[in-house]
Amino acid sequence: MIPRELPPPLQAAIDELVRGADRGRLETAAVGLTKEYRQGRATRAARTREDVLAYAAQRAPATYAAAVAVLTRVREQRPGWRPRSLLDVGAGPGTASWAAREVWPELERIVLVEAEPAMLELGRELTPTGAEWIAGELDDAHASGSFDLVLAGYVLNELPDQDLGRTANSLWTRTGDTLVVLEPGTPAGYGRVLAVRAAVLEAGGFTLAPCPHDRACPLAPSDWCHFPVRLQRSESHRAVKAVGRGFEDEKYSYAVLTRAAHPRVAARIVRAPQIRTGHVLLDLCEPEGVSRITVSKRARSAYRRARKAAWGDSFEVREQ
Repeated sequence: MIPRELPPPLQAAIDELVRGADRGRLETAAVGLTKEYRQGRATRAARTREDVLAYAAQRAPATYAAAVAVLTRVREQRPGWRPRSLLDVGAGPGTASWAAREVWPELERIVLVEAEPAMLELGRELTPTGAEWIAGELDDAHASGSFDLVLAGYVLNELPDQDLGRTANSLWTRTGDTLVVLEPGTPAGYGRVLAVRAAVLEAGGFTLAPCPHDRACPLAPSDWCHFPVRLQRSESHRAVKAVGRGFEDEKYSYAVLTRAAHPRVAARIVRAPQIRTGHVLLDLCEPEGVSRITVSKRARSAYRRARKAAWGDSFEVREQ
């Protein structure tokens, strides 16, 4: 299993930069960043050095953990696939590219597109040599050719609603095989993921995950599909956020879309399993819709699997 904490070289570099910065300014920047995410949308305002350092310390660990969780799902469902090229749009300091490199060390070409000058500068400092950085917007065509893997992580929330369709089509055009969109696990983030999914399906793509189908989302309009990942807080993370607790839970929404159809999971667990005396309750998304099943202790194999299952895992209903 790929660790969900930042790789030691990246974490050490961020810690060193944070230690050398003005602590008061960093904490102020972190408060503003937290407010942005609670409102469900990041701003497009130019960021200062303190802003991007606060982002790296506060958001990079969560972004990395969520990206590892999603990309690991892709590898589980397509164990023989080895992408050679990656386009990371709205790359920030390059966190998601680090995650992709950990999941697929075979990556040969990594191109990162970022619009904010201060974030671009920080990304160049933190990213290993060999990666190509481009100053530009998500739908800029500066990155030539198509890429095996295109990744848009925590960036769609910066776009006006009317630009989502155009951006989705632009990303899909540059996708040679697989497109991954990842957003905060909020109703707004989920809605943007759904909008990109719908545009790609209309263009002839297929859903690999988390949905086990290409149909419209079966959840009620008041509900939204999201998943959790727990991460340990680093020294710089705790310092910038001025907190003492050693961990936090990140909620995220995502979609993995492919050019060709591939085997999908039978069902996806879309809520935390409820382990009761003698049985486990699972909320499953299946091709037929969302349903709750009861896995009884009498079904020994299924019961053992259900007790070990986690929110976001696949689950095949065989023995009941």
